[in-house]
Amino acid sequence: MNRIFAGGAKRLPLAVLVFAILLAASLAAGAAEITGRVTVLSQDGEQPLTRFGHAVVYIEGIETPPPADPAVMDQKNKEFVPRLLPVVKGQEIRFLNSDKVQHNVFSPHEQEPFDLGLYPSGEFKSVRLNSLRRHKVYCNLHKNMVADIIVLPNRYFGLTDEVGRYRIEGLPEGNYELRVWHIFGGVDQIPIRVGKDTLTVDFILRSAQNNQDILEHPDKSGQNYKTGSESY
Repeated sequence: MNRIFAGGAKRLPLAVLVFAILLAASLAAGAAEITGRVTVLSQDGEQPLTRFGHAVVYIEGIETPPPADPAVMDQKNKEFVPRLLPVVKGQEIRFLNSDKVQHNVFSPHEQEPFDLGLYPSGEFKSVRLNSLRRHKVYCNLHKNMVADIIVLPNRYFGLTDEVGRYRIEGLPEGNYELRVWHIFGGVDQIPIRVGKDTLTVDFILRSAQNNQDILEHPDKSGQNYKTGSESY
């Protein structure tokens, strides 16, 4: 097992290689896995957040075709579920409405904006996105409905759980860039060499914004939401 620690702690905004411990561990032929933990700090870099979910760790340096199965983002109790959805470039993304009220999903992305219009409970609408990285997603009726879609060049990625653990499996041998992004804007990256051994990489991220910052956004026309928009 190879272990690497990379962190953008409060005075180190770029990835820093702190230590590497080399141990022998053999995997199935031709493929390896990356594991590790992501710690997310507050904006001042002084305190860790209470939970480290909603980060995605992913590989750049290889492309794979999009899966045939769609990725699904549901709308339940006036929330997007999941809050963070990684997809492969060109993959179908279905926005299901499981609420009893209508929703109007839209994204103000600079290259690939979309507006799905109003649609009722039990229906879904789909998009396919090709611009890599972050796409902000909102509902034009309910201001507090906020989500992020991360478009990636391949299927090699892992989401963190609440304690920050992630896993990426089945990665071919080679040289890659390992990147991480959290919904509060913390980012980091580090070059890696993947062989037949398990590689463990830990990250420390510093938040660039907080939840209240994220909730302050205009509607699809660029105007402020109407007062009481969450009541219907």
